[in-house]
Amino acid sequence: MNTWKEECVFVLENLGGHAYLKDIYEKFLKIHTRPVTENYRASIRDALEKGSSESEKFDGTSLFYMVEGKNKGHYGLIKQNKAIFDLTTDDDEFCEGKEMLKQHLIRERNQYLITLAKQKFKMEHNNKLFCEACGFDFSDKYGDLGIGFIEAHHIKPVAKMKQNEKTKIEDIVMLCSNCHSMIHRKKPWTTKDNLKNILR
Repeated sequence: MNTWKEECVFVLENLGGHAYLKDIYEKFLKIHTRPVTENYRASIRDALEKGSSESEKFDGTSLFYMVEGKNKGHYGLIKQNKAIFDLTTDDDEFCEGKEMLKQHLIRERNQYLITLAKQKFKMEHNNKLFCEACGFDFSDKYGDLGIGFIEAHHIKPVAKMKQNEKTKIEDIVMLCSNCHSMIHRKKPWTTKDNLKNILR
């Protein structure tokens, strides 16, 4: 019989990799391997939170991420490639740009890489996430709603990456929505440092 975490992984895989709690509960009732108990919803929530590094309940094994941030009830499945990654390693390389067939060939972003890049940035900046170009901090402006929110910019466009090409955490830049949009506005993309100079 699956653990609750394994059950959540199984359910999210069947929901395309991410879903809201309501859909997770419904899918569980259809494909569950565990007995349906009276408190199955609480067990699912608990498993998702323990497997999400953004949660206070996080137990150290990253399996899920909160797609829209805390308290939104929208969970995604981190691609584990049949192995749990070592969270203590800060210079590991991660494969990105893997081609997959889903109606047409698309590029796959490695959400685990983004999660680790944010964690590393917070550790280096007093537990804060802010724009590296303009300094904007969503939590300063939006309070609790903005905690943990920032956009991650790939220095090299994911669409131009070859299959199994590797990206390091250092290749990810933290940007606010405005600066991220400005960097993508013209091709070739401008850089974080060029944007900083424009804003001076």
